[in-house]
Formats: sequence, C-alpha cells, structure tokens
Amino acid sequence: MDFPGGDGILGKVGPQSALARFVVSHHRPRDGPFELNDVFAIMNAVPAIALMSYGFFNPDLLAGLCFGAGLGITMFGMAYMFVHDGLVHRRFPVGPIANVPYLRKVAAAHQLHHSDKFQGVPYGLFLGPKEVEVVGGMEELDKEIKRRIKLSKSS
Repeated sequence: MDFPGGDGILGKVGPQSALARFVVSHHRPRDGPFELNDVFAIMNAVPAIALMSYGFFNPDLLAGLCFGAGLGITMFGMAYMFVHDGLVHRRFPVGPIANVPYLRKVAAAHQLHHSDKFQGVPYGLFLGPKEVEVVGGMEELDKEIKRRIKLSKSS
C-alpha cells in the first residue's frame, strides 16, 4: 500500500501502524457519513473534557490552567472541524466562512495535500498555505483557489 507522506512522521512509524491506518482512511473514498479518521475527534475530546472538568471543580491556579488547556483543545477542534470537514471536504455547509480569503487558501492547500503534487505537502491545515509556498507551489495553490471559487459559484 502506498502511504501518503511516507517521508514524514507517519512514514517513520510505518504504514501498518494504527495511527497510519486512521490517517489513510481519510485519503480514501468514504463509505457513509464517517471515516476511521473521525476517531481523532473523540481521542482529543477525552483529555479536553478531563482537563475542563478538573479545572471547573477545583479552585486553584493549576486547575485554572487545566481548564484553559481543555478549552483550547475544544476550540481548536471546533475550528478544525468547520474548516477541514465543512469547508475543505464539504461534509456540511459552513456559511460565510467559505468566503474568508485566508480560509479559501487553507482549503485549496489541503486539496493539494490530497493530490499527488508536492509528495503530500502540506501536512498541516491552518498553516498549509505557508507550507505550499515553501515547496514552490504558489502557482498550483492559486489554480486550486480559482477552481474552488468557480465550483462554489456553480453550486
């Protein structure tokens, strides 16, 4: 099995690892509303809930820091879900965030991640446009942005 991003961290843990199977599920056509990769949301929710619960029920500085960390994990997860699952992969409508210029760039960069261009770069989501720039892919990024704008106007 070819593994996207084989030179990155997942290539180092090997394509047969559990982590790799989760990520690879996202690079294949989905059968139904969910994919194995969606388990990452649950994996991140567990520590977020634990941290926020500890912080909520204890009145000291450490508890406050824990609550803040849990809230940060939650907020990042929500932003990731809206941009990645909604805007990029169109699993649900996202409303006006689809018209935010930087988020259009993020979505286009992530589409390039799913193509064969640039060996899987970008690996990150929100900093994806910068990763594409580093590998000299701005022309491809601009083409993808225009393609996505045209597609959104026709639907």
